[in-house]
Amino acid sequence: MPAPRKRPRPKTTAGRPRSAASRSAILKAAYQILREAGFAGFTVEGVAARAGAGKATIYRWWQTKGMLAIEAFLVALAPRMDATHDTASAITDLRTQVHHAAGVYRGRTGQLLRELIALGQEDSATSKVLRTDFVEPRRQSALRLLRRALQAGELPQGTDIDVLADALWGPIFHRLLVSHMPIDRSFIEKLLDLVLGGAAAGAGRSKPAADNQGLV
Repeated sequence: MPAPRKRPRPKTTAGRPRSAASRSAILKAAYQILREAGFAGFTVEGVAARAGAGKATIYRWWQTKGMLAIEAFLVALAPRMDATHDTASAITDLRTQVHHAAGVYRGRTGQLLRELIALGQEDSATSKVLRTDFVEPRRQSALRLLRRALQAGELPQGTDIDVLADALWGPIFHRLLVSHMPIDRSFIEKLLDLVLGGAAAGAGRSKPAADNQGLV
């Protein structure tokens, strides 16, 4: 009696697991729709149709469409924001970083960021993700360069780099979110010269006497 024939094993395909590929397709589709229609035209149904995924799958990974929009935005944006490289001068790198970020914000990305920040005012979970996954990494990147500048003597000892980082990025976000004035190269150059020049000039100033502190 002939031996039973063995069933062939199903073929496996190289590459990422199905769930990872599906997640990537959903995030790509979500970002495409965000760029095309903004958050006002962003729907889970639209993302599911474009990605070839089910709504149930999307809601299993993202509780709200806002969370999906934020992650899609961040995944697409991070490589562009982090595309700069270190050189011998931390101050040169900092100037490059600020110019690079401002260039990204000038386009469609800046418009989307305004929409998502506005969304975060109504959705605490979205706001938290923006702070932890977008704002804080950008701030830490700037602080790393400022620490390098201090160590290399490019900034005077005693410079408060936390205040300096806020002084650099605060005006950019004010223009992006509040005044909507241009964030062009001329503005960025003047801002960098003013803030970094002020840091160099102000670091050596003596602190006010203790008996005068707190007085207007």
